[in-house]
Amino acid sequence: MIHGKQVAYFLWVFFMVTSTLVAQDFYPSQRTWEKTRIQYQKIKWNFISNQNFEVYYYGKNEALARVTIQQIDAEFSRLTRTLSYSPYQKTKIFLYPSAADLSQSNAGISFINPMDAKDEDLSKFRIEIAFDQNLFHFKRALIHAVAEVYVRDILFGGSIRDALQSSLLLSLPPWFSTGIASYVANGDMPEVNQFMYQVVSTNKVRKPNLAQGKEAEFIGHSIWAYIAKTYGDQAVGNILNLTRIIRNEQSSIASTVRVPFSKFLKAWFDFYVSESKQYEVNTSPISGFKNIASSLADSGHQLGSFAVSPDGQWLAYFLEDTGQFNLYVVETKTGKSQAVFQTGLKDPLRSDVAKSPFISWSKSNGLFVVYANEGKTWLNQYSGLSKSKRSLRLDSKRNLGDWVFLAAEVNASAQRMLVRTLRNGQVDVGIFDLRRNKLTPVTQDPQDDLEAHWFGSEGDVIYVAAVKQNQEVLNVWQASNPSEVKTLLTHQGHIHDVRPLADSLIVFLHDYANGVELVSFNTKDSLVYQNRSKTGAWSHVAWVGDQIFVQQKSILTTQLDRIAAAELIKAPSYRWYPILADSLQALDASRKVLSDSLSAKEQKTLDVKRSRLERQQVLRLRKEPTKLVGPFPYQNSFVVNGSEGNFRIDPLRGLGYSMDMRMNDLLENHLIKVGGLVTSNLQNLDLWGEYAYLANKLDWKVRYDRKVLDQETESLSQKIRYNRIEITGIYPLNLVSNVHFSGMFTSNRAFDQYVLTTPESLSTFIGGRLAYNFDNTVHWAENLRTGFRMHASVESQVGLINNGFNRIKLDVRKYIKLSNSFLLAARFSGSHAFGLSPVQTMLGGMDNWIFIDREQQRKANPIGTAGIANRDVFMADFATSLRGFKINKLSGNSHLLMNVELRVPVASLLNSTGNKSQFINSFQFIGFSDIGSAWTGANPFSRANGFNTNVLGGNTNPFQATVSDFRNPFLISYGFGARAKVFGYFIKLDYAYGIENDEIRSPITYLTLGNDF
Repeated sequence: MIHGKQVAYFLWVFFMVTSTLVAQDFYPSQRTWEKTRIQYQKIKWNFISNQNFEVYYYGKNEALARVTIQQIDAEFSRLTRTLSYSPYQKTKIFLYPSAADLSQSNAGISFINPMDAKDEDLSKFRIEIAFDQNLFHFKRALIHAVAEVYVRDILFGGSIRDALQSSLLLSLPPWFSTGIASYVANGDMPEVNQFMYQVVSTNKVRKPNLAQGKEAEFIGHSIWAYIAKTYGDQAVGNILNLTRIIRNEQSSIASTVRVPFSKFLKAWFDFYVSESKQYEVNTSPISGFKNIASSLADSGHQLGSFAVSPDGQWLAYFLEDTGQFNLYVVETKTGKSQAVFQTGLKDPLRSDVAKSPFISWSKSNGLFVVYANEGKTWLNQYSGLSKSKRSLRLDSKRNLGDWVFLAAEVNASAQRMLVRTLRNGQVDVGIFDLRRNKLTPVTQDPQDDLEAHWFGSEGDVIYVAAVKQNQEVLNVWQASNPSEVKTLLTHQGHIHDVRPLADSLIVFLHDYANGVELVSFNTKDSLVYQNRSKTGAWSHVAWVGDQIFVQQKSILTTQLDRIAAAELIKAPSYRWYPILADSLQALDASRKVLSDSLSAKEQKTLDVKRSRLERQQVLRLRKEPTKLVGPFPYQNSFVVNGSEGNFRIDPLRGLGYSMDMRMNDLLENHLIKVGGLVTSNLQNLDLWGEYAYLANKLDWKVRYDRKVLDQETESLSQKIRYNRIEITGIYPLNLVSNVHFSGMFTSNRAFDQYVLTTPESLSTFIGGRLAYNFDNTVHWAENLRTGFRMHASVESQVGLINNGFNRIKLDVRKYIKLSNSFLLAARFSGSHAFGLSPVQTMLGGMDNWIFIDREQQRKANPIGTAGIANRDVFMADFATSLRGFKINKLSGNSHLLMNVELRVPVASLLNSTGNKSQFINSFQFIGFSDIGSAWTGANPFSRANGFNTNVLGGNTNPFQATVSDFRNPFLISYGFGARAKVFGYFIKLDYAYGIENDEIRSPITYLTLGNDF
C-alpha cells in the first residue's frame, strides 16, 4: 500500500530532477531589481520569410528587411557547411534601423544579467540587431549573430532535456564558443592576427582556458582559424559535433587532429610566432607615439569616435561606458582635457550595440556633435576654440527630426553637413543644409556607400562605395557637375578611413590578412604607394598638418596616439596595385571580342541561346525553396520563456519547494508569470500570478498573491489566509531609474480549525505605495557585480474594518571591484512603520537558512510568543542578513542594518590550464561583518523604548514590574564563508560570531541557498 508520505517523496524527487535547479531571489535582501525600457514610438511589426529565416521589421524598412534576408541567406550554405550542421527551425531576426531604436526593445528585460538574456535569445533562435555604419559592417554583425545561434544549438541542443543535460555536464571555456562564432563570421580577421602577433612577440599569450571577454574571443578565433588552415574546414564541424557527444573540448580537438592537446597548443603558438616574424620582416618599425587621451587609459572605457581640429591644436573624442558616452576635448600641446558633454544611458543588456555620436570641427575650431536621444537626432554646436578661448560653450542645440544618420561631417563654413543616411534599405550620401534643414542627395543607387568626406575647397565629395563581389570603388562627386561621378580606383578588398590631405593627395587604410596598411594616392598621376611602416594595429587615422593621430590597440588596450608625420615618411614605400576582379573583366572583354567577330546569323543564334538560358534561370529561381514570402503582420504568439523549480526555506513555514513559469511574446511586451510554493507538510501553500504590459513608455503590471499558513500547538490549530491584488504603474525616468506607484487590496483571515464556533478574525486593507528604484549595476560573474543600487518607498495602508499603518523603507547597495580577485559589497537598509497599528520588522539570521532556527521572544511580535503567529504576519518584514543570531532575534517598528562583504572568486586566483568545472568557476570565499538593530518607539539609544524596556509579571501574577536596562542596542557579527554552485544550486556556507552587549557569543554555522544581497 502506498502511503501519502511516499507519494509526497516521489513528487519531491520528480520535481527536483525535472526542474531547472536555479535559486530564486524572493527575500528582501535578494530583492528583484526589474529593468525598464523607454518607448518613444508605437511600433507595428511585419515580417518576411523564407525556408531558413524570418526577418521582422517595422515602418518603412521593408527594403532593408529584404536586403537583410538576402544577405544572410547567401551565407547560409557556407555557415552550415563549415559547422557541419543543419538547423531544425527558422531563425527569427528582429531588425532595427538604428541602435537608438533597439534601445527601446523589451527583449531580455525579465532576466537578471545580460548573459542569461543572450542565452535565452540563442535558445529561442531569436536575434535582435540594429543597422550600423554600412551594409559591410552590418553583414558581418548579422553573420556573427546567426553563427552564435547555430553554435549554441550544436553544443546544447534545442529540447529542454538536452539543454538541461548539457548545462549540467558540459562546461566549456569562453574561447571555444565565442571563438568559433567569430571565425565563422569574419574568417581570417586582420584584428585577430595583429592581436596574436603582439602577444606572441611579447610572450604574453594567456592560456586559452584562463582568457575572458574579448581576449577569449580573439584567442578562440585564432585557434579555429589555425585548425581550418592546417586541417581543413571539415575539422571545425567535426570538433563541434564531437564535443557535444563526449562533453570535453580538449579530447574532441585531440581526437580530430590526432595530436595531444598540449602539442596542438604548442603548434598553434609556433604558427603565430612564425607569422609574426614574417610580418616584422615585411614592415618597418616607427617610433615617437604619444598617448594623448590619458582619461581613456585610466577609465578602462571604450573609445568611440574622435576628430582633430583643422589647426591640430584640439582633439575631441568620446568614451563609452556600457552605453553612456562622455565627450572630452584635449589641448594637444599641453595634454589638458575638459569634459564637455554626456549622452546615452548605461544599459548592460544593450552595451554591445551602443552607437557613438559623431564629432566634427569647422574651420574656426567650432565643435559640432550629432547624436540620438529620445528617438530623435540632435545637433549641438559649440563655440570656437583659440589660444585666448580655451573652454567650450554650447551655442545651440537643434532637433534634426527622425533622420537616421550613419555619419556626419560639417564643412569648413559650418553651413552644410555631409551625411550618410539609411533610406529605403540602402545607404546614400547627401548634403544636409543646416540653415534650412533640407537634405540634397549626392548618391541614389543600390551601392553600399561605406564612407564619405568633403574633398577640396569647391564642395566636392569623395566617397567609397561597395559593388558586387566585395569590390569597392573610390569615387569623386563634383559639385560643379553633379550628374557625373569620377572613379579614382577600383579594388577587390576593403579600404577605409579615406583622408584627403590636399586637392591631389589622398591617404586611406587598406585591410589585408595580416593587418592594415597605409596607402597614399596621387590623383594627378594616378599612382598609388603603400607605406612600409608597421601600421598593422591601426583602426582609424587622421592626418592634420605635420601630425598624425592614430587609434590603435596594444594587445587589447585601445590607445589614441599622436606621431610626427616625419617619422612615418622616413619609412620606405613602394607601389601599391589595387586588386581587380580580373576574371570578370576578362570575361567581359572576351565576350566583346567574340561578338565583334561573329556574323549576324551567328550573333542571332547566340542571342537566342542566351535568352533561353536566362528564362531557365528565372524559372529555376522561382522554384528555389529560399523564395521570399510576405510581408505578413506580426502575431503576438506566446512562448514559454523558462520555468524554474527550487527549494525555498520560508522564515515562517520552513522547507518548501517553489515552481514558477514565465511566458511572453517574442518582443516581451507582454509578460505572464505564474508560480507557487508547497511546504513539506503539504498544508502550507502559496499561489501567485502576474501580467505586465510593457509596450508603452508607461508600463503596467497586475499581480495576485495568495498565501496560507497552517499552524498548530497542543491546544490550538489556526489557519491564516492572505490574499492581495495589486496594480502597479511603472514610469521609467531613464534606463537605470524608475518610479513605481501601486494600488492594492489586502485581506488577512485567521480562523480556528478545532473549535468552529470561535469567531473568525479578519482584517482588510486598501493601500498605496510610491517607490523609486535606481540600478546601474553590471553583472560580472555569479553572485558578483559592480555598480550602485537603491530602493526607497513610502507605503500607506488604510484599514477598512481595523486600524491601518504607514511604512517607509530604504535599501542602498554599493558594489566595488577592487581587482579581478577582490570585490567589496556593502548594503544599508532601514525601515520605519507608524500609525494606529504599525507592523513590525524581525531582525536576525539569513535568507533561505536550511536548518532554520527562530528566537522565542517574550514580547509581542508577528511570530507570536506561544508558537502561533498573529493574523497580519504576512504584512511584516524580515530583515537579513544578521549572521551570528537566530531569526527574529530582535523585532520592532523600526530597524537599521548594515552588511559589508569582501568577496574573492577562487577561479581568478587559480593558474590552471584545465577545464574548470562549474563548481570551481563559481566558488568564492568571503569575509563579512553585519551590524543592526530593531526597536519600537523612540530611537534605540533613548532611556526608555521597546528595545530596552521589559514588562514582567501581570496577567495571573499579582505583581507586575517594568524593567529598563541599558544594553548596547546594536547587534554585531563577523565571520567568513564560502559559496559555490552545486548541481545548479548556489549554496552558501557561513561561520559567524555574534556580539551582543559587547559579549562574543558562540558561533553559528549557516547553510543557505541563493545569492547574497
